[in-house]
Amino acid sequence: MYIYAIYATREVITVPSQPKSQSDQTKYVECDDCSMNSVCQPVTTAKQSINLSDSYLDRRIPAKTNNVLFQQSSPLTDIYAVSSGVFKLCQQTDDNNENIIGLRFPGELIGEDALYLKTYNYTAIAVGDSSVCKVSVEQMASCGKLVPAVQQNLIELLSRQSHVKQRNFQAYIGKKSADSLLAAFLLNIIERNADYTGLDDGIELPLSRNDVANFLGLRRETLSRVFSKFQKEQLIQVEGKKIQILEQKKLIKLADF
Repeated sequence: MYIYAIYATREVITVPSQPKSQSDQTKYVECDDCSMNSVCQPVTTAKQSINLSDSYLDRRIPAKTNNVLFQQSSPLTDIYAVSSGVFKLCQQTDDNNENIIGLRFPGELIGEDALYLKTYNYTAIAVGDSSVCKVSVEQMASCGKLVPAVQQNLIELLSRQSHVKQRNFQAYIGKKSADSLLAAFLLNIIERNADYTGLDDGIELPLSRNDVANFLGLRRETLSRVFSKFQKEQLIQVEGKKIQILEQKKLIKLADF
């Protein structure tokens, strides 16, 4: 089985669905911490427990930097959960600019909103070497007709992801200053990755400063200025891509969480 991917040049290639190219040291999210978990488990009926997930689920498919899972406006075929790495969600504007509208970290879903629209609302791109678990919507629907509990598990999956997205939205709503936006961003992504990294006060930021500025709607120069300000005030410590929170309470107050 193959998953189509597109590099920054938009050349279509194929990527084998077995993670042979990834290092054995790749850290994957624990299944218990993944939003996809509810549809990966055996389904219990009155008489037996049935594992149907092999019929519609492919696990830990590798995606290299800039691989595209799907393109904006393309028909829905699959939904995904990030099992390692990070993906950015991009929308093309009318003037051909690309806006980053979301980020997905290990354990979070990608493409689930297309279950209603039947087409993808954005393009999903791997930020670095990453991997996903993939659910075939058509095959899962067929299993759901035979075993209704599969449909119930899908509803549970979507409800969990809806809760996550609502919390992420609330993290940024009403933030007017660049200081508040960056503080909220750092706290939000550290919280979302805590189970995966084992840290609740730091993260290795996988995104470029340009991508962070794009996502927050800031100029690159403004973002750099605020990063420098936070370091000067000893709110954070930055070493390369590693960011350590030094004054969490002050950042929380600044972010108005």
